[in-house]
Amino acid sequence: MPGEMLYQVADLSRVWVIADVFEQDLALVKNGSRARISINAYPDKTFTGTVTYVYPTLKAETRTVPVRVELANPGLLIKPGMFAQVELQVAAKAQGVTVPVSAVIDSGTRQIVLVQIKEGRFEPREVKLGARSDNYIEVLSGVKEGEQVVVAANFLIDAESNLKAAIGGFASAPAASASAAAAAPEAAPAKASSHQAVGTVQEVDAKALTVSISHGAIASLKWPAMTMEFKAANASLLAALKPGAKVTFEFVERQPGEWVITSVKK
Repeated sequence: MPGEMLYQVADLSRVWVIADVFEQDLALVKNGSRARISINAYPDKTFTGTVTYVYPTLKAETRTVPVRVELANPGLLIKPGMFAQVELQVAAKAQGVTVPVSAVIDSGTRQIVLVQIKEGRFEPREVKLGARSDNYIEVLSGVKEGEQVVVAANFLIDAESNLKAAIGGFASAPAASASAAAAAPEAAPAKASSHQAVGTVQEVDAKALTVSISHGAIASLKWPAMTMEFKAANASLLAALKPGAKVTFEFVERQPGEWVITSVKK
């Protein structure tokens, strides 16, 4: 038809990667910053590029801003439309206090860390957070260097409806250990039965905290082998997972129909 495009001619010796950067990290991104790119099609290769443009608008539905990274494409390996993971280098900061990502309970309106004040006793601390990596997050205020924090089982009180009651109980209720303290406050829900399975990771969605796994039969639930989507108890569980990885994992039914992975190992 008149006006219909017949061909699109492009020089693919250099390509763009459009990365979505979360709103809270945007201040760290500058034009000229170096970026490291990995692509699922070439798991043994790492590409490097440079930030050339930060887009002026924010995507309201994801709270992210597109950032353009330009890089060379030797051998024309990178094809338009491929998905990539991007790591952006930021300016080095002074030393600071950090905690594992799993130690932070985020209610949506504030962030809490459970701190051991003495043997068997814990208190909730509201914290102000800074930069984060895959496994650790900077604490600007609320926790001091050397203090012990709870890092396991706190997903059981991550619901806003349980958070207030759980925090109220922690100040007075003793506990045997850091992990048990987060798991058994008086107001927290009863611990669900745990199930174990072996499977292969099909897809990981770090933003939605979900992972799709093809698993074998699960005798404790009388399930046949199938592929299904699980929620992750916290983001650190997904950090090392890639499609194709063979894993063993434990999961619980947090509420009817919501299956939540509490631990996973390759």
